[in-house]
Amino acid sequence: MPEMVLSCSEGEYVCRSVSVGLYRKYTEIMERNEGESAADAVRCNSLILRTVFRISSRELSKINAVEQLKAAKAVHFVMQEVVTPKFLELNPEQSQQQEISAFDEYDEEEGYNEEEETESIWRVLRENVDRVVKLCIRSFHDSYSKCMESDIMSLLDYVKFEILTAGEN
Repeated sequence: MPEMVLSCSEGEYVCRSVSVGLYRKYTEIMERNEGESAADAVRCNSLILRTVFRISSRELSKINAVEQLKAAKAVHFVMQEVVTPKFLELNPEQSQQQEISAFDEYDEEEGYNEEEETESIWRVLRENVDRVVKLCIRSFHDSYSKCMESDIMSLLDYVKFEILTAGEN
């Protein structure tokens, strides 16, 4: 997993791994992010940086905005392009694409398609984290807090292994 680094004049804050709890907090923050304005994005990134690097608002305010943006992009990359796809590996059968009908475009133009309520991807991811934690509590006989402190990549690798070998016993 790539390191996430927040550089400042006094040194660097480094995050080398993502715990289950950290990923869950990230999904909560992203779900609450309105994304309506640049100010919302700055507030969201600020909260994410404080959470990931465990620093205070005061410490973060001393750091150059460019460095904050670079660190936020690194965090988003790791969370969305490294950790999140790991959840897709838990499904041994890839989901099949819905077939497109020749009449879909016409139906949409005429208003025949019913709008489906789209659920927040971040809520779905958080619920999946909760399911993985429940599974691990049962399998490892560990506490909730111990599971939340676990490295999420290792835990997802283990869960994938368990899913793939479930029928072997």
